[in-house]
Amino acid sequence: MSREKIYEKDLGYSILKPIVDWSTTHSYRKIEVVGKENIPSEGAVIIAPNHCNTLMDALVILRAFKDESVFGARADIFNKSFIAKIMTYIRILPMVRQRDGLRNVLKNNETQEIIVETLENKVRFCMYPEGRHRPAHSLQSLGKGTFRAALAANAKFGDKMPVYIVPTGIEYGDYFRYRSTCLITFGEAINVTEFVKALNVENDVQAIEPLRKELASRMSKLITFIKDDDQLYNKWALTKMIAVDEGIRYGDFGTSLNEGKLKNRAIVEKIEKACEEKPEEMAELLKDVAEFDKKRRKKGISIYSFRKKNETLNAIGKGFAALIGLPYWIFSAVVSAPMWLTYKLLQGKIRDKAFHNTVGFGVRLSLGNILFIIYAILAFCLLPWPYALAFIALSIPSYSYFFDYVEGMRRYISDLRLTGEKKLKSMFKGIVKDFKKLY
Repeated sequence: MSREKIYEKDLGYSILKPIVDWSTTHSYRKIEVVGKENIPSEGAVIIAPNHCNTLMDALVILRAFKDESVFGARADIFNKSFIAKIMTYIRILPMVRQRDGLRNVLKNNETQEIIVETLENKVRFCMYPEGRHRPAHSLQSLGKGTFRAALAANAKFGDKMPVYIVPTGIEYGDYFRYRSTCLITFGEAINVTEFVKALNVENDVQAIEPLRKELASRMSKLITFIKDDDQLYNKWALTKMIAVDEGIRYGDFGTSLNEGKLKNRAIVEKIEKACEEKPEEMAELLKDVAEFDKKRRKKGISIYSFRKKNETLNAIGKGFAALIGLPYWIFSAVVSAPMWLTYKLLQGKIRDKAFHNTVGFGVRLSLGNILFIIYAILAFCLLPWPYALAFIALSIPSYSYFFDYVEGMRRYISDLRLTGEKKLKSMFKGIVKDFKKLY
């Protein structure tokens, strides 16, 4: 049964969603969701996350809920009718931005009516207030679209059902590497209905700016937030250096992503305070950080190689693990070759690195299911059923394992490279020591 409204239940969508969620789950080593108790169980709910990793931001939010959600996406994706039909089917609405031209912006009126109707029927709507993605631990200026939708909904049925905006933080262990980690944090909801009443403004337009400030404030508390200035990336590099020196592990086996984020936030607070109190000294220190970060990247050394550890035992342990895992990696490389080769081919053609994870997901979702069917048919036709089952069981995680092993080897090689880099080690220790003196 096909649906007439974007928010209505649909059998095909219900079948597709678990498959998409499975592909999303296995696109990361770990996904952690915090604060779902902050999402109101009654009323109209708008989910408002930061936007830092293209389509993956929508997919991880979609995965966080068992039932349906409707999303907003930039309107230029809908330019081709075929793509527009697909986007509408998977519950995504076109959101026109000011840069698309005033004539096109007027199309938002029709979209807004659909959003309000969706919310009125108690289906969540997810909208990215920043309007565009940027892989950074900060926030861009929030647009007006989220607040206009919330206020329009409040004007229509706020007297019968409250309207909420739920500030949401999305944080990745790495924006560009496939199979990293993802933390989603839902914050305390803004009751737009009560918020507007308390403001006692003459019209809804006057409520937009106070709502924008409130949402930005709440969103900034849900991520490792760094002030958006010309030292943004150097401050993040210094944050990672301090975290590594203090032994903070973020996303490793058995560790909490949320705890790692909170510890990173504490480090950022120290950095920002030092920048305010000793700006000249911090400016010099951040220059050293930029130089250090450039050198280690050029030499292919991971920041995590600077963790305090017994280098000999670490090298032996990682080398043994690599040797044990090598046979299955060879199997995985062969079995999943059509997938990772396609990923590498497409990755090389995309300029915006933030889309790399989206490509990895897309390859898993499309080719993964096709290969599974092909391998299942071939296995049961050519092998006794116990061996066929074993082959299928081993092939399912092969795509993930291929990337995990490569990442493990990258860090192992990084550790080996660092053993001969006394100057780089000394530079790392010096920067950390100088910061601790300043703070």
